Formats: sequence, C-alpha cells, structure tokens
Amino acid sequence: MNRLRGWLLRLGGLFHKDQRDAEFSSELESHLQMHIDENLRAGMSAEEARRQALIKLGGIEQTKEMVRERRGLPMLEVLLQDLRFGVRMLRKNSGFTSVAVLTLALGIAANTAIFTAFDALFLRPRPVKDPDSLAAIFHIAPGERSGRFSYPDYIYYRDHSKSFSDLSLFAFGMAVTSSDLPATGPEATPRIAGAVGFQLPQLLQGSAQPIMCFFVSGNYFPMLGATPLLGRILLPEDDQGNAPPVVLMSGNSWQRRFHSDPKIVGSVLHLNGVAFTVVGVTPLNYLATASSVPDLWAPIPAKIALGAMTRQELENRQVMAGFPSGRLKRGVSLFDAQAELSVLAAQLRTQYPESERNMSVSVASARNNLSGLDPEAWAVVGTAMAAVALLLLIACANVASLLLARAAARRKEIAVRLALGAGRWRLLRQLLTESVLLGLFAGALGLPLAGWMLHLLIVEIASALPSFWGTIALEISPDLPIFIYTLLVSCAAGIAFGLAPALQASKSDVNSALKEEGSAFGQRLSRSHLRGLLIAGQMAACLVLLISSTLLLRGSQRALKIDPGYEARRVAYLEMYNPANLHYSQSRLLQLNRDLIQRIAGLPGVHSVAQASRSPIGGIRWVPVTPFDAAPSTPGVKGSKPPVAGYSFVTPNYFDTLSIPIVRGRNFTLREAEGESPVVVISEAAAGRFWPAEDPIGKRLKIGSEKGTTSFPGEKGPFVASSEVIGVARDVRSMDLRKIDESYVYLPLSQTHKWTSTLLARTEGDPTPLLPAIGQEVRRVDANLPVIGAPLYTMVSMDPYFVVSRIGGLLASIVGALGLLMACMGIYGMVSYSVAQRTREIGIRMALGAERIQVLQLVMSEGFRPILSGIAIGIIASAGVSRALSATLFGLSPLDTVSFAGVSLLLIAIALLATWVPARRATEVDPMVALRYE
Repeated sequence: MNRLRGWLLRLGGLFHKDQRDAEFSSELESHLQMHIDENLRAGMSAEEARRQALIKLGGIEQTKEMVRERRGLPMLEVLLQDLRFGVRMLRKNSGFTSVAVLTLALGIAANTAIFTAFDALFLRPRPVKDPDSLAAIFHIAPGERSGRFSYPDYIYYRDHSKSFSDLSLFAFGMAVTSSDLPATGPEATPRIAGAVGFQLPQLLQGSAQPIMCFFVSGNYFPMLGATPLLGRILLPEDDQGNAPPVVLMSGNSWQRRFHSDPKIVGSVLHLNGVAFTVVGVTPLNYLATASSVPDLWAPIPAKIALGAMTRQELENRQVMAGFPSGRLKRGVSLFDAQAELSVLAAQLRTQYPESERNMSVSVASARNNLSGLDPEAWAVVGTAMAAVALLLLIACANVASLLLARAAARRKEIAVRLALGAGRWRLLRQLLTESVLLGLFAGALGLPLAGWMLHLLIVEIASALPSFWGTIALEISPDLPIFIYTLLVSCAAGIAFGLAPALQASKSDVNSALKEEGSAFGQRLSRSHLRGLLIAGQMAACLVLLISSTLLLRGSQRALKIDPGYEARRVAYLEMYNPANLHYSQSRLLQLNRDLIQRIAGLPGVHSVAQASRSPIGGIRWVPVTPFDAAPSTPGVKGSKPPVAGYSFVTPNYFDTLSIPIVRGRNFTLREAEGESPVVVISEAAAGRFWPAEDPIGKRLKIGSEKGTTSFPGEKGPFVASSEVIGVARDVRSMDLRKIDESYVYLPLSQTHKWTSTLLARTEGDPTPLLPAIGQEVRRVDANLPVIGAPLYTMVSMDPYFVVSRIGGLLASIVGALGLLMACMGIYGMVSYSVAQRTREIGIRMALGAERIQVLQLVMSEGFRPILSGIAIGIIASAGVSRALSATLFGLSPLDTVSFAGVSLLLIAIALLATWVPARRATEVDPMVALRYE
C-alpha cells in the first residue's frame, strides 16, 4: 500500500512542476540564508559565510536533482523531454518531415487498408446479441472440411442437443420475382471494373426483376436478439406447415425499392405468384450471420411455397439445406458441445447408415467469420499482407536513407553533445524518439487515407456486382484492433527505419566532426555500405512486386484470349431464373422454351440458338461414368470410387452453335434427342481415358448411379444404365480454363421432355448490341421471367482463378508502382547527397584535368552498383515467388521471359534516369567554386 501511495505521489509530481520547483527553490534559499546568518554571527566574512553554507547543504543544484528524482518519474520526464525536443527538430526541418511522413503514410495506409478489410470480413464480432456465445456447426464428410446439413439432420441435433439454448438454421438464398415490381431498366456499366477486364452478366433490359431472398428457421432472429426497425421479426410459429406465408424485409430493400414507406408492414408482396405478408423491416445493413444483405428473409418452409424444392426434398437426408448455428448455454464450452454432438452424430450413423456413412460434425466459434477461412483463403490473405509489407519495407528503407543524410548534416550537433558527456544510449534514445514520432505522424495520416481507399474500393465492387446478388455491408470504421494495429505498425516502422541511422550517428568521430574533417563520422557517406544496402533492398522488393504483378496480369490476359476449344466471341449466353418457381406446369415450361428459342432465332443477326443444361464456361457438374463391362466398385473402400466426368444435356445443334467439331463418329439426330435415346457423345480425353488405343465408337458407358444424385435441391443427376458412344467431340476447356477437361460426356436433350435454363445464341458478330433486343423478346414471351445475358467470352470473369489472378495483379501493380516511385526517390536522394558531399573532391578532380564524362561515369558507377545488386537479388526472389503463383497463370511459364526481362530492363532504365539527373549536375561544378566549398 505504501509503495502504491509512493508511485501515486511520484505521478502527481509530474503536474504543476514549475510551481513545485519554485516553492522548493524558495525553501532552499531560506535554509541557505539561515546558514549564512549563523556563519556571519560566528565572525566569518560574507564570502566565506556563503561558501561554508553551500558546503554544509551539499550543493544547491545537486540537492534539487535528488529531490526531483525522489518526487517524480525520471524516465517519464526524460521521455517527455525527448518528445518535446523531437517535435522541435521535426518542425525545424519541415521539408524533410513532410517527405518522410508522406512516404511512410503510403506504406502504412496500404497495410492498414488490408488489415481493415480482413478485420471487417473475418475478425469483427457479428452485429448480434452476445456474439461470444455463438457456435457454428459443420457437417464433415471425407474430403470436405465444412459441409452443410440436411433439414432432418438439423432437426435431430436441435431437438436432442443439451449444450445449446437454441439451435437455428441459415438456409440458402434464391432469387424470386414479384409482379409488384417494375421490369428491369438499363443497368449502369461499372467503368473501373470494365476497364480492368471484369464483365459480369447483367439482367436483360425488360426482363422481370429478381430479388434475393434468404431462408432461415423461425428461431434464427430471436436467437440472435434481433430488433426490427418496423413490425416484428420471424418467429418459431412461422416455421409451422399451416402458418400463413410471411417475409421480413431488409432495411436496404425497404429504402431502395419502397422509398421507406412505413405502410409496408402488413402489405402483401407477390413472390413467384404467391402472396406473402410483410411482417417487419430489419435495420439498415443488418447482416445477422450472412455475408451480404438480402432483400427479403423468409421461413424455410417458404421454399416449398416458392417452388424452390418439394416437401420430399426438404425431408431428404441427402439434400443439403444449410448451415446451423447455435447459442451455447452458460458454462458450456465449445469442447463440451463438440463431445455431445459427436455422440449424436454416431447415433445418426447407426440409424441411417446409407446417408450418414463416414459423416461427423465439427463445432467452431461463430463470434466472427474466422472459422470459415480455409487454407486457400489464408494463402490469399498472407499474399496480400506480404505485398503491402514489402511496400512498407521500401518506404522504411527510403526514409532510412533520408535519415542518414540528415544525420550527416547534424554531425556537428551530435559531436558537441558527445563531447559534453552524452552517453551513446542517451543519444540513441533521442534519435529513435524522433524516428518513432515520424512513424506516429505517418500513422495518423495513413489511417484516414486507408479508410478513404477502402471506401472507394467497396463502392466500385458494389457497383460491379449485379443488384440481385444482395447489398455489401462492410463495417470499415476504425475500431480498437485497427487503432492498435496502426499504432504497432507505425512504431515498428519508426524503429525499423530509425535504428540503423541512429547506430551510425552514435559512432561519431568527435575530433574530425568538430574540425569539419571528413564527410560523415569518419566514413565518407558516398561510400556508405549501409546506404547501398538500403537502395539494394528497395530495388529487390520493388522488382518482386512488379514481376509478380506482370505475371498475374499476363496470366489473366492469357485467360481472356485462351482458346477454350469452342466459339465464345460470337455467342450470347442467356440464363433464365428457374420459371418452375413461378409454379408453371411442365407443358408451359417446355412451350416457354420453344417460344423463346423461336423468337430469339428470328432476330436479325442471330444464326442459331442451342439449349444446354450447363454453361460452357464454369458449368461444373460431375457424374460417375464407367465402361459398361467394367467391374463394379465397392462403396466406402479406398480407391474403389468410380471415375467421374463432367456432363451436360445439349440439343443436336449445340456443337454447330459453338463450333465444336465431331472428330470421330457422328452427332445426335433430332429423333434420338426427342426420344431420349441411350446414346452419348464423349470428349477426346474421355475416349483416351476409358479406351486407350481403341476405337470408342460403339462402346457402351454406364452414366450415373441407380440412386441418382440429389445434392442440389430440385436437381437430379442423370442415370443411363447403358449408353452407346456415337461420337467423339474435340476437347474443350469447360470446367477449368487452365486445362483441357479430363473427361466430359454430352447427353441428348429433348426439347419436348426436359426444360433447361441455359440458351446459347450464335450471332454474326459481337452479341452485345443484340442483348437489348433479346430482352424485349423475353418480355414479350413472359414478363415475369428474369433472364441474365452476356457475351459468352465475358463469363471468364466468373472463373475463380481469373478473379484471383486479375485482382492480385492489379493490387500488386499498384503497390509495385508506389514502391517504384519510392525507390526512385531514394536513388535520386542518395546520388544527390553524394554529389553534394563530394563537391570539393569533384572540383579538385576537374581542376587537375578530369573530363566531364569521367566525372559522370564515376558518380553513376558508384550510384548504380547497389541498384544492380538489388535487381540481381530481386530476380532470384521473384523466381521463387513465381512458382507459388503458377496455379493462377493459365499456362504462362512462371519464368516468363517477357515479365522478368521486361520489368528488369524497365527498372534499370528508370533507376538509370534517377541516377543520371544528379550525376549530370556534378559535371557542371565550377572548379573554382568547388575548391572554396565547405
């Protein structure tokens, strides 16, 4: 207690310091005067009386220092003194301070922006009640990390678990249509996204306007503690089969589509032809546990009313329904919940061995989205953080070079302080304090700059995405973790760039500095190895960033120009949102398709219209395929799974529409397609896989399994017990643009028996001008049908590897360009300072007969040596980095000559220019002026 009281008294001693010092000085003076008076009475002279009094007191100043140390906190006082002195020095050199702060602010802003995005996406707690007690439950199957639950499995865990006070289900969303909304108008084309190669499909003008609806269990919102803006939230009774159809509207949709009309609660909204009552409105940007804000929230049974699935599919254990999340009871840990659910999973495996074979469960915290990060996502995050860390490293090296030059200019000041007795540690602390201050000022500027950059990025991304995908609602306002991160980065940067110059400055040769001899602390700064290392480091980091960005951009550009094996430039891709949701009969659906095909085919400039069950780009569906006479596989035995192939149902004119040649055999006939004959066209790769060195024509395949595949609601995989191979089509890149499809089978599509959502229209030229006319034809056929359309080649933008490659290349280019600018500034500053320091030497050389070209070569050779070293290191490092990027290069060599040689030569040319400008100034030195230079 006494120690705490002592520390509090010391802390209080920091305040009103001048007043306390004045009072203590007055007290000392009174004591001194008393001793002087006593000595005078003892017969001493005035001078001797004062001298003896001072000896008796032990020295006035020493006593004051001793009392100050006992009364205050000396370390804190010294720190405040250093801070005040550092601020004065930085204010005195405003030019240097501005350049250093701006340089560091760019690096800190980039780092803070990436961390802020990561924080908003994965670290920030969900905006719900008590997020720390939320837990997410994943169904784990062999080869699948975080699987979804079927609806019966969710009900079983909800009713039998004792670890959760509540267990809810977030089901998948779907786009629905409403006759209460106007038709789609022309959508604005995002300029920046389009300029960099992203062209996402948009709704056709004139087609019905879809709205995004998410489905949740009735206890979802009560479990999260949601409070409606208007009306009420969805409740458990809304889950009952006989409950009236209701929806909850998001505040974003209420504001955007209904102009914040307070009468919306209680009104009727017709969705897919079914009347739903709006029971409430959520607050603006309310995400709950979703990744985007939908237009509507509905109970899970509403899926049946909307036509998304049948009741049999909802109750099928093999049909995935969604992701459960629950609120742990007080005192129950994640480990306890995991143990209990593992027991329940074992019970399910016993009761349902077919559907639950090898299934288990995993429980993770749902406080934020961090548990949803898979290894691929971690790799993306790590790469982004490494890129901006390189930029900060370049900025630190640049400012360190400036500090070295500034330390040389302060050599006399530092020498005087050393001569007066300042210790090396005291000097280091003062110089590092100034460096950390620079970092803190840069962080204060970089934090709002990062927020501004992120805001622009989010606005552009939101404008590029189709409106029916939902609303992006990221909270990027700075919170405590962001402030702490920025503070740590700023302080770390200050120490990183300030330590080496401070160490060099503290090694000052006092005699030579005071006599103005030498250039800088006994070592010529122009030949400083430290400055050379800093420049080499900047060049190496810059080269790694620029070569990586060039490889990624060239790889993504290669994806845009890659030959997929079919015609993509003169084909329009059209996809209809399932009109089965509109409760159309099968006959009406088939007639709808025929009418659409007939009207689109009749448009001027359209040659043919084909129909398919999958898009030629990214339409990934797999089905087990085995030769008819192959030995059957044993389920559950390792290595005995049947081989799989991609598949699609297509009309006979599909191959002509996409210019895919039949290299062997023949195409389907109309009779075979309409009669759904057991025939199949396979790819060259499939033929080589199943019958190497044999003629596949006439061979037979077993496609699918007797039980069928129902992993996707409303969709069943094909099953043909014995299908005859009648043709072999040329290999294409359909499922992965980086490589030829390993196996693919084309099944005949009957236009009188099977409806599909995909149409492909072959046009005379670029189909983009025809899309508005196609939209009008769609509206004439059915005004309630939403259709998206785009030129087929633009669907490359949906390929995940293209997205990673393109965005990675763009970000690396921006970061690399900033790094290049900083590196050039560092080179220019280094050579300029070297020239200024060697003015006298250059004058002597020229006075003794040196030619200007010789002086130019001397200065440039010394300045260019670290540049070449940095480029050599950068090339070696880039070769290692490029190997890690090979998966996103679409066949481009990781050691692409154009990227490595082009970027290296560009960097050399720019560095040469940055070196030549100050070196040329050295050749213009007047020898007479230089000889008098000090």
